[in-house]
Amino acid sequence: MAPDAFLSEIQGAGPIDLIRRQYRTVQKSARIELEEKKSRFIAACRPVGTEAEAQAFLSSERGAYPDASHHVYAWITGGVYSHQRYSDDGEPQGTAGMPVLDVLRYQELEQVAVVVTRYFGGTLLGTGGLSRAYGQAAVQAVEAARPVLMRLCREYQVTASYTDHERLSRAWLQAGWRCSGAVFGIDVDIKVQVPLESDDAFRQLCADLTGGAALIEPQRQVYLPLPPPDPPPARA
Repeated sequence: MAPDAFLSEIQGAGPIDLIRRQYRTVQKSARIELEEKKSRFIAACRPVGTEAEAQAFLSSERGAYPDASHHVYAWITGGVYSHQRYSDDGEPQGTAGMPVLDVLRYQELEQVAVVVTRYFGGTLLGTGGLSRAYGQAAVQAVEAARPVLMRLCREYQVTASYTDHERLSRAWLQAGWRCSGAVFGIDVDIKVQVPLESDDAFRQLCADLTGGAALIEPQRQVYLPLPPPDPPPARA
């Protein structure tokens, strides 16, 4: 997935103290398959922004395997006000949907959905066997979808001279801050995404490296997959 396609923008959010500074989700869609006593388990995992997206994902999986015995699912959506749903879809109560949901909870994942489709192979697995099979299928699907930490960032529009831009770009790269959309004219205009907790360090760094000449304009807030927090970069 292209990095720009993985931006998660805050819309209609409440006060900033009600917004998560970071959360874990998965980076891409993935599908795995395993077999247990001739029963075929097909587990699909993908990031979802809303419960409507999760429902659409479930419908898509049902459409892809219309003759399957069961379409078990679990998802966690809703951001600060989390919504959790699961279904055994005809399997014995507690043997299917809950083990899948437990995988998401254990890995502290949000904004993610998993659907495990089962084709019955003719041999009963028992309640313990079912729970293990569904749980293992979910684990493998989540692993294939690549869990990632999303951090709340502020996007800045920075205008600087060509000389200052080169100096700033090196410092931003060292700090792990992401840059995009550079426009080269009389000066250089570029967007920089900075974790909220690094706001002050970012502004100070830009001021120090350009003698206060860089124009810094705060823009939107977005969630981005960034490395864990590091100490502020050393000033040049």
